[in-house]
Amino acid sequence: MTMETIYLIGGTTEAHRAVTRLEQEGYRVVVSVATALGETRAVGADTETGRKSARQLADRAASHGASAFIDCSHPFAVQASEEARLAAGFVDLPYLRYCRPPSPKFGSGVSVVRTWKEAVDILTGAGGRSLLTIGTRNLAPFVDAGLEFTVRVLPVPESLDECSRLGIGPEKIIAAYPPYSVDFNRACIRHARASALLTKDSGIEGGLPEKIEAAAAETARTIIVSRPEEPGAIVELDTLVESLRQALTQNRTSAKSGGSKP
Repeated sequence: MTMETIYLIGGTTEAHRAVTRLEQEGYRVVVSVATALGETRAVGADTETGRKSARQLADRAASHGASAFIDCSHPFAVQASEEARLAAGFVDLPYLRYCRPPSPKFGSGVSVVRTWKEAVDILTGAGGRSLLTIGTRNLAPFVDAGLEFTVRVLPVPESLDECSRLGIGPEKIIAAYPPYSVDFNRACIRHARASALLTKDSGIEGGLPEKIEAAAAETARTIIVSRPEEPGAIVELDTLVESLRQALTQNRTSAKSGGSKP
C-alpha cells in the first residue's frame, strides 16, 4: 500500500504531537511553518518554512501528492486557519482542524474579554502599568491608546522589529523564550511594575496557569483574551486519527465513483 502524504500546518505543540502520531500510523507528513522558530518544533518531519497564501499552500500540497490537510496552527492564528481551509478547497482535499483543548475555568481575580478593544478599555480605566504577554500582532491598539506597559516577546528578529516599528523602546521589552515558570513570570511582573497582566487564552501549552498563579502572587490583575470559537475542532489525537481515516476513505470512494463530495 502506498504511504499517503498529509500536508500539516504546524509551528505549535499540537503539531509536534500530531506529526509523531501520524508517522506512527504510517503516514508521511509534510509540515508547513511560517517561521524558522516554528521549524524547530517540527522534529522528524519534512518541513517547508515561510508564510504562504492559500493558493501557495494548495500548490505545495499538490506537489507532494498530499491526500489531506491538517491544520495545527495556533488558536489565535485565525488567518492561517482560513488560508488552510481555502487551500484544501482549491485542491479538493479533506480539511481537519486539530487544536489544544479548551482551558479549564478561571478562578477569581481573572477577567475574560472577547476582543482586544475590551482589553484596552479595561487597562485604560484601571490606569497604572501592565505586562503584556500577547505576542506582537495585536500590540498596536495598546500603543495607540497611550498605555504604560512592558511587553514580553520572543527573542527573534521578527518580534523585535515589530516592536521597533511600533515605537516600543528596548526599555519596555522583555525578550525571553518559553517555557516561563511561575517565578519567572513573577519577576517579569515586578520588573514591569505592573498592576495587571494581559495574556491570551493559550491554554496549558501556552503557560497560562503559570501566568495566572504569578499574577495572583504579585497581587496583579489578570486579563485574558478568550480564544476565537472553533466549532468542529478536534482536540484528541485518537479522534484526529479516526477522523482522518474516515475522510480519506470517503475521498477515495468519491473519486472511484466519479462523484463529488458532499
